[in-house]
Amino acid sequence: MNKKLMRMTVLIIFLLTIQFIYGQNIEMVFISGGVFTMGSPGNEVNRNSDEFQRQITLGPFFIGKYTVTQAEYERIMGKSPSRFKKEGDNLPVENVTWFDAIEFCNKLSELEKLTPVYAITGTGNERTVSWNRNANGFRLPTEAEWEYSCRAGTNTAFNTGNNVGTYEANYDGKSPYNNNAAGAYIRKTVPVGSYQANEWGLYDMHGNVWEWCWDWYGNYAAGAQTNPIGPASGTYRVLRGGSWFDGGRNLRSAARFNYYPGNRNYFFSFRIARS
Repeated sequence: MNKKLMRMTVLIIFLLTIQFIYGQNIEMVFISGGVFTMGSPGNEVNRNSDEFQRQITLGPFFIGKYTVTQAEYERIMGKSPSRFKKEGDNLPVENVTWFDAIEFCNKLSELEKLTPVYAITGTGNERTVSWNRNANGFRLPTEAEWEYSCRAGTNTAFNTGNNVGTYEANYDGKSPYNNNAAGAYIRKTVPVGSYQANEWGLYDMHGNVWEWCWDWYGNYAAGAQTNPIGPASGTYRVLRGGSWFDGGRNLRSAARFNYYPGNRNYFFSFRIARS
């Protein structure tokens, strides 16, 4: 690529990023895509059997710099379901269902004059959601996109190395990872961005709140995959990242959790993505 074309490409990416900072003021980071090993190696302490490794290739995408805050959620949806709402608008929104997150993405797309990604039919917990891969609106990250973003080029148990301290993430420090030193247990969420970002400028990928992903939960498909989106159907949706309530083992980059998409909990949240 010649220097002129490279400068133009950088300028286009910069302008796209600025576009997302303005409007509804939700900051996003451009992830250029690439190849990585998803899952955990067999010798990783506390790994689970559903974390087997495979090679993943991802195209470029944008992802939220932070989890969606209570102020952002209330501005878009008109209300906040959060348990910790009295603690401050810059706390992550929590107590949200997977369906809440899907509806937020569509509403935000409409406000930004973009094509909503999700088509929703039915009512209540019987709703069916389909993903229009050609739409240009906001969406949830896939499980693969989430792990790639969390790792930020690392292949250790955490993007901080082989351990994560309570000075690096909000979790139950009384239950540290792999017999490491114990730390604080705050017992609630903290404002987004309270800890240092990973190498790609993303905050709170470990701890604070679990984050909903698009995927149905299930065993990974065998072999190398390109832009995987998970099983075609299922009972539970995937969450990633661990929370203020969890011990260190659940904050690992490869750790997976799943829950009914219609149920809410005060350590469930989400961050947005866009293709």
